[in-house]
Amino acid sequence: MEHKNLQEPEKSIFRKALILDSEKGFDEEFNRTTNLEKRLIDEFGFAGIQLIFENKNSANYFALGDFPSTCPWAKLNDQPIEKLIESNFLPVQQKLPMLIAAMQERCKFIFAEQKTSATWQLHYLMEGKLYDQRDYYRIYTGGMPSPEAKENASLVKFGWTLPADLKAFYAIHDGFGEINDAGGVLSQDQLVVKGEMMNPICKNLNTQPDDYRYDDLLEFFPDGAGNAQCFLRTASGNNTTVDWDHETWEISGEESFYSFVDERLAQMDEE
Repeated sequence: MEHKNLQEPEKSIFRKALILDSEKGFDEEFNRTTNLEKRLIDEFGFAGIQLIFENKNSANYFALGDFPSTCPWAKLNDQPIEKLIESNFLPVQQKLPMLIAAMQERCKFIFAEQKTSATWQLHYLMEGKLYDQRDYYRIYTGGMPSPEAKENASLVKFGWTLPADLKAFYAIHDGFGEINDAGGVLSQDQLVVKGEMMNPICKNLNTQPDDYRYDDLLEFFPDGAGNAQCFLRTASGNNTTVDWDHETWEISGEESFYSFVDERLAQMDEE
């Protein structure tokens, strides 16, 4: 698809238009600005993306096809979007069928971001619908491959080893999903054993859960509302996951890491 050129005079106009007017109602302004963002991407493509995210390091965004040689995904530069997704997720393709199919169907732009001289992220911009069914987009972000991922201080403190499925996933992306909106797999340095937070609370309240220990819950996918999907350590291993409810302190039945991620991240439309 051909996109229009975005000139500097237009950029100045759009920059002002993208700012929420505090004198007007939030819902009205949210609808206006999200409609404008969608229009900018549809009309101007990658240049529109860079304009929208000027305050989020977009000067260091590189569109697929222009990844520099220092980018971890430079070898995929000449691949179309659908093929890149297949190639990048090939080791887990059979384990994440719904997610990979949804990404291949909906992804319209892939761009890399240089965070520091040695740190990169890969962004997948996909079509989706907002809660009111308006067309919009959703961005999943993946960290750099980390095939030699290690236990961080929290895991070492509570005697954890990295769960096998999580470690294998880190070899593709060290952290993945809507990482700035508490909707994704945490990176290895962000992982926290629930005992860090909950043990002092339990001690203060003089209570403990009946069917698990907080030392045996490793949070890897927070939902932004206090709940989290966690790996559960049992006598038979640490490679299965449960949902932890922050209000009831109850945990769900066990589910595999890949089953959870596949179902959760394949849903790209707001409800």
